[in-house]
Amino acid sequence: MLETSRIGPLTTLRVADQPPGDRPVLLLHGYFADATVFTDWLPFFAARGFTPVALNVRGRAGSRPGTEVGSATIDDYVEDAALAARALGRPFVIGHSMGGLIAQRLAELDLVDAAALIAPAPPRGITVMTWQLAMRQLKYLPAILASRTVHPSREDIRVLVMNRVPPAEQDELMNRLVPDSGRAGRDMSIAGVPVEASRVRCPLLVVAASDDQFIPAKTVARVARRYRVPVRVMPGRGHMLVLEPGWQELAGIVADWFAAIPSVAANDPVRP
Repeated sequence: MLETSRIGPLTTLRVADQPPGDRPVLLLHGYFADATVFTDWLPFFAARGFTPVALNVRGRAGSRPGTEVGSATIDDYVEDAALAARALGRPFVIGHSMGGLIAQRLAELDLVDAAALIAPAPPRGITVMTWQLAMRQLKYLPAILASRTVHPSREDIRVLVMNRVPPAEQDELMNRLVPDSGRAGRDMSIAGVPVEASRVRCPLLVVAASDDQFIPAKTVARVARRYRVPVRVMPGRGHMLVLEPGWQELAGIVADWFAAIPSVAANDPVRP
């Protein structure tokens, strides 16, 4: 059973009545999402001996009430994640999509012991834009440029994000999506979010999906090259590989990789 708890002004999801002391794992959701994207991952990681906590960044699920969602920046979301990371005491971090970009920033700030980047949004210098994404983003451009709230089109989500989610499950998942920040969208897709690669010293795991229409595998491969680590491509998966059938395989890969971290020096220049 899961419960909602708080870290300062932020809300989180975690496994109820889990004993303290296990290795903490901070899970960071993506754009248009909240902590519930990791509903199945939390008990999975708890059963593996970790203490997983899924964060809601500001503007959703009661985190920082009164937030003007449209004007929230990626730096604001990083501030939220940094607060949680400090409270948990150098956790491992899992970041999906936008959460993967936030996780890169946490690694740059030396707040985490290791980071698993799943279909991560790229840092400045690696464009996230494809022709298909650019054409579908045009309708959102006024909100993005004016720092207003962006409301996703269900059809765009079906095509770009849920193309590998079974049709029978798509509507239920889309009902859980939330509006998000035009300013954060501008940060990611136009201005770019700087991350100094030389300051990212912790072990990194980078995972792409072969059929991702939102952050394609070739973009994720460039992220991996930026940090001089390999990319692992999950065949037949789309952008929502954390929720798609077979998510347990991915979660197991991440959990096993975390479990091996104590035998790896965090400052080793050759990361696993």
